[in-house]
Amino acid sequence: MRKSATLRQLLKKPGAIVAPGVYDAISAKVCEIVGFEALQHSGYGTSAVTLGKPDVGFLTLSEMSTQVRIISRAVNIPVVGDGDNGFGNAINVTRTVEEYISAGAAGLFIEDQVIPKRCGHMEGKEVIPFEEMAGKLRAALDTRNEIDPDFVVIYRTDAVAVKGFDDAIERAKKAVDMGVDMIFIEAMETKEQIERAAEELAGVHLMLNLVEGGKTPLISISEAEAMGYKWVVPALSCLYSAVKGMFEVMREIRENGVSNNYKDKLVSFSEFAEILQLDNIRKMEEKYLPQYIIEAKYSGKSYVHIIV
Repeated sequence: MRKSATLRQLLKKPGAIVAPGVYDAISAKVCEIVGFEALQHSGYGTSAVTLGKPDVGFLTLSEMSTQVRIISRAVNIPVVGDGDNGFGNAINVTRTVEEYISAGAAGLFIEDQVIPKRCGHMEGKEVIPFEEMAGKLRAALDTRNEIDPDFVVIYRTDAVAVKGFDDAIERAKKAVDMGVDMIFIEAMETKEQIERAAEELAGVHLMLNLVEGGKTPLISISEAEAMGYKWVVPALSCLYSAVKGMFEVMREIRENGVSNNYKDKLVSFSEFAEILQLDNIRKMEEKYLPQYIIEAKYSGKSYVHIIV
């Protein structure tokens, strides 16, 4: 079964789906291991970890689709891709959808920002007229229908910060009439807006993006679910916690040298090997390599042998 079909099944179940924002293979694997059923690829995170730059439109389609492919292949659960603004006009959107489907994504969202885009929680955004965005959405829907009808197409609007909340709602309703699968109103600024969006778009699959320190008030998953949100994304929790942890440990090393003072903050060598399923490599070697090579490589030791 394609992961897009799996995602469709998840969307039919009652309750909210919590899909953490991930940016590489290891963040995706960790989220899968702890029990999340689906993931949201983060363009913000991808820009940070691949370029060391902010999310202001530096990434290309090939860079983003490659990261989506890496993440999708690392896990067995559905991944929804961040499609930015489709990397061009409506014609470019057709290729974007083709590439994301080929990369193994179960869906994607496309936003209505002017090129170059930027993170939805930053200032300085601009949006295109909905007439132009409608062409992009039609192109996305037509392309997915030809290749993978289960592929989920999400419309993200950044109009709240540019045109106002009412304009964002109007755009969302027009997109629903066009047949998009989900609506994502980015960077809502009050809890009242979050509630009203759910009321105005009752019965529609809705995405809620939650960013620590961002424009949208943080609400609990249970609150979001009660309002009617289906796809709840702690978008940057993985990235921010990883960076915080690196700062803490590397400062300790810089100031005091390598020691046991921070070991409780780290996974061990063997634990990390388990996360990456190193034992599967040994099983493949046992299956495909001659026995004399196995004996020469390991001399009777396990796949991960640590001398303490």
